Amino acid sequence: MFGNPLFGNTRYVNTAIALSTTLTVGLSAAIPPVFAQAAVRFSDVQSSYWASQYVQSLAGSRVVSGFPNGTFQPEAQMTRAQFASILNGAFPLATVRDAKTFSDVPADHWAAGAISSAYAKGFLSGYPDGTFGLNQPITRLEVLVALTNGLGLQSTANPDTLLATFVDRGQIPNWAKGAIATATDRQLIVNYPNVNQLNPSRYASRAEIVAITYQALVNARRATAISSPYLVVVGTPSVGTPSVGTPSVGTPSAPISQPPVDEFSELVALLSSNDTAQRKQAADELAANGKAAVPELAKALESDSAQTRAAAAYALNEIGADAAAATPTLIDVLKDDDELVRALATSTLAQVGLDQNMLINILTAAIQNESGLVQDIAAEALVNIGGDAVPALGNVLKSESANSLAKRVAATLIGDINQADELGDAALQGAVLILADTLNDGDSDVRKAAAESLGDFGALADVAIPALSKALLGDRSGVSQTAAESLLKIGEQSIPELTAALNNSRNPLAQLYAADALWTLTEDSSLILPALVSVLSDGDVETRELAALGLTYLGRQALPALPAVRNLMTNSDNQRLITITRLALLILNNRNEPADTLGLLTVDEPQELNSVPALVEAVSKLWR
Repeated sequence: MFGNPLFGNTRYVNTAIALSTTLTVGLSAAIPPVFAQAAVRFSDVQSSYWASQYVQSLAGSRVVSGFPNGTFQPEAQMTRAQFASILNGAFPLATVRDAKTFSDVPADHWAAGAISSAYAKGFLSGYPDGTFGLNQPITRLEVLVALTNGLGLQSTANPDTLLATFVDRGQIPNWAKGAIATATDRQLIVNYPNVNQLNPSRYASRAEIVAITYQALVNARRATAISSPYLVVVGTPSVGTPSVGTPSVGTPSAPISQPPVDEFSELVALLSSNDTAQRKQAADELAANGKAAVPELAKALESDSAQTRAAAAYALNEIGADAAAATPTLIDVLKDDDELVRALATSTLAQVGLDQNMLINILTAAIQNESGLVQDIAAEALVNIGGDAVPALGNVLKSESANSLAKRVAATLIGDINQADELGDAALQGAVLILADTLNDGDSDVRKAAAESLGDFGALADVAIPALSKALLGDRSGVSQTAAESLLKIGEQSIPELTAALNNSRNPLAQLYAADALWTLTEDSSLILPALVSVLSDGDVETRELAALGLTYLGRQALPALPAVRNLMTNSDNQRLITITRLALLILNNRNEPADTLGLLTVDEPQELNSVPALVEAVSKLWR
């Protein structure tokens, strides 16, 4: 879920995480309902967007998520591995065949468990060469066939009549026509912008997959229908009969039957089984019975077996808010020796309606005392809380007892909260001041995390410009580049401080970083040429190389520096530097147009990172 060294090998991704699964993994006697969560807003999914309601509904239910910068990127494609993760989380069905190992899916790959499950449940298969194609984009046809087959859907309507609605029906391969006809009859298909055009071979966008998945949940009576002009409706959908091995969805109003207490006891006993499938089925059946099963599950949390405690914690987490009666026991197991138990207990406590101050204290304690899954889950929960969590995170940054990792996480989370939540003026000012003060921390990694998070606030972090400028000028530990990048993100308000840094710094690297930011903001070569020439003449070999690189990016606007470049080539005895300057001369004599940047700063664009949340990772380890 994350993608910066703060969280293993990845950087923290808030509730808007890249499209991924929910908590649920395993078997169930009936597919449980999708529980509504808090509304999730994405800056690039306006209310007028064709799939807005689909995206907001599944994001609110934690079936899908977005990106660190608060976007959803609805038009982006999705890989087969990511789609397997969606299937695994959205449809906790029984397996219909033995799991299979694919040659291109490493055992430690984040989606290995989801891919194995999607295969065993009959949703997806691999290729004849034994591969799964985990990084291959998935087509609309594949999405529809996977859902139709995996859910065991059937139709009694005439296939030719159903397919006649599509103007491009000739593009549907013969082997898939039956599945597409069934998907049409069961109203799984959503076609935008032309409701009568299937586009079967086109790679499915994230928005399209969300819409189709939501319709599959509607078909399973786990979600309320959304009115859309792009939903393909042909006649009255047939209900059909689920195939063997696929649980019946029942009727919308039919309550889940409540087994007697002794039957709960039998299910709880199965949580200790050495058979993984039995444990999964028992945990899911207990979860499906909701509040009634909580007392027995709370007792199971006190088992001597870590395996039993983990399965019980999983079931309670699935029950969510209705597991409130187990709160005292869940708090006790935060000290459990098993990381999975602690992780699942932390996730459940974030759902059961604890007093917010108490919950924030629990989560910030996890930030300081844990690492790995528990810390990641606590981090996500704090981002979900939003601006109210910022003061507590500020206390972590001020704490003398908090370690470097905890402070780095806290600094990063403040930036992530700003991206995920609309902070009020007071909370905003407080967050920026906390991060600005953290730029004085004795640990360079903490300072770097604080500088990076300030950049996440953009122009709203203008009060931190002096502190960032000080970090740019005086820090030789690598923080200076991050400070320059954040000043660049703040924008034109940073120009005076960047100019001062360029002219007054004794750190050649700081001068070069300031020059790059200034060029990007002003495109005024007269501001930066003197500093580039100075570094070219007096810096060490590495900084001279960077200065020469920066000059080449200026193109013809760097012509006044040609004498200095020629002088460097003539008088230097460093062959590497001579080669660089020759290349610089060649480029300067041939390049007319300047580049947007000097190529010295690396301000990353938001990327889709590891798309598996920490909770899904915890569950996948539980059932391995």
